[in-house]
Amino acid sequence: MSGLRASQWLGVLGVTASLLVTACDPTPSSTPVLTGEPPTTRIPIVIDADFDLSDIAAMAILLRDPKVDVRAITIAGTGLVHCQGGRRLARYILDELGSPSIPFGCGREKAGDDGRPFPDDWRAAADAGFGLDITPQVEAGVPKDAVQVLTAAVADSPSAPTIITLGPLTNLEDAFAADATLADRVAGIHAMLGAVEAPGNVLIDKHTPADHLEWNAFADPSSVAAVFATDVPLTLVPLDATDDVPVPSGLTEQLASVRAAGADLVHELLIRNPNRLAEGQGQQLWDELAALTFTNPDLADWSESALSVDEHGRIVQDEAGRPARFATAADRSAVEAALLEALGRGAPRTTPFQLAGQLGVTFDGRTCEATGHSDREGPHRVDFKSTTGKPSGVTLVGATEPHTWEDVLALLKTADIEKEPPSWLIIGPTASDMTGSGGAVTGAGDLAVGFYGPVCISGDWPKVTFTAGTPFEVGSGAIGS
Repeated sequence: MSGLRASQWLGVLGVTASLLVTACDPTPSSTPVLTGEPPTTRIPIVIDADFDLSDIAAMAILLRDPKVDVRAITIAGTGLVHCQGGRRLARYILDELGSPSIPFGCGREKAGDDGRPFPDDWRAAADAGFGLDITPQVEAGVPKDAVQVLTAAVADSPSAPTIITLGPLTNLEDAFAADATLADRVAGIHAMLGAVEAPGNVLIDKHTPADHLEWNAFADPSSVAAVFATDVPLTLVPLDATDDVPVPSGLTEQLASVRAAGADLVHELLIRNPNRLAEGQGQQLWDELAALTFTNPDLADWSESALSVDEHGRIVQDEAGRPARFATAADRSAVEAALLEALGRGAPRTTPFQLAGQLGVTFDGRTCEATGHSDREGPHRVDFKSTTGKPSGVTLVGATEPHTWEDVLALLKTADIEKEPPSWLIIGPTASDMTGSGGAVTGAGDLAVGFYGPVCISGDWPKVTFTAGTPFEVGSGAIGS
């Protein structure tokens, strides 16, 4: 909470200002895709990723896609995750998805001189595994290098593989430089990369959406230029298409009862990282769209053009550039249906996810009441239902010691939303009924040991009302009546 701006008061408490002002698919298969198969009709691929939340979902899709044969995974150390955290995540994901024999390796962590690292807090979250409960694991032998893993995968593949890139292209640049014949033995590159005509998503160093910069290219522009200099067939899934497919607001709930490993893993990640669905600042299905369109291109519209890249990583149409195919738009409803089908394939996870607690909160305009259970610290789900007929929401709120629930109540009575909230205030899971429909809405997030209480929010910005309920101790068991 420390450092939050005054305008975020309602956002962190579960209701945005705007909420309060405005009243042909692959056949499913249960067989994990294993490396080292004899030649099959499956398309051989290598996944190159930097392991953000979207990457992990995309890998879950590809590892259970019956049309592809994942030959290897390489970690882009110049992207979101560092090598140590990336290897840890790769080992865990492959074990959980039932494909433990697929080889993986990490490349260098320093981009070219024109590269820009991802923000430190983003990288720290990825290195920590986004909150996943990953037990310590020992990877036998010396950690493998991405270039060696990629080169071996191409050499051992029953036919020329396609490289699906979900992060910066550093590993491809290094592999092509190390072996001049490698590019000729690759069937193509299918990349989540760039913003050809769409607004960019790089908003640091005074960059704005008008700069048309996308993070995977911005992180290491010289690697993009090196790949563009090859003759490898290139297909891009840029922000032009991914902007059409925000992460569905109900995805957490849609995946909650699906036992397949991919659905369970993504469901847990959404529970532990609810900001991916945050109202007004949520994310897109960036890498998921890249994964889905590889075997189902009809999910998007495509254009053929000559493209070039500048020293900032900006990809533009240029008659002097190299030929490429890129997605210009995506069919939102079809993509969402394909996503659910893809994540629902196959057997359960090795260690299925379990919630640490589940609460139901009701609000009638006067009383904010929570019932349910909290069994231990960890991920909790909150189901909110309001009978006011107006936009409202709830957030579980706590405080760091030595502050008490009485301090929270006193703060809510005198809260000035034009000022920053105090650093001792802890914000837990949030659920918002934006339309006032009265239908049940769901939120989720981690709760640490300590006390929390439901705070329901209603009113018109900036005159809002906070209605607090009865606090409870995390891990105390049954809550409410």
